[in-house]
Amino acid sequence: ENLKMWKIFLLLVLCILQLCHIDAQWSRVYCENIYNDCQRFTSRIGRFDETIDSFNRHCRRERRGRWNSVSRCEMEKATCLLIFRRCDDMSCNNIADVLEL
Repeated sequence: ENLKMWKIFLLLVLCILQLCHIDAQWSRVYCENIYNDCQRFTSRIGRFDETIDSFNRHCRRERRGRWNSVSRCEMEKATCLLIFRRCDDMSCNNIADVLEL
């Protein structure tokens, strides 16, 4: 009886892990598509704007120079990844981590 319950529990855990993996792959592809769509319009909307410039200055100060400026499209990608994959906030450290800066 206990062995049967453990087998069912283990099967359930494996199913959940597989679903999480599929969901993570989907969110990565979705966010990559958002980034690529944004890139197509960069010539019209520009790579940077006042908000992005201000955020980059803030992060450069906060991280004491260890910051690579992110473009508008990279910020959209970071936002997407942080929401779908980690449910995390848009801090300089989280953005640097998710974009591997």
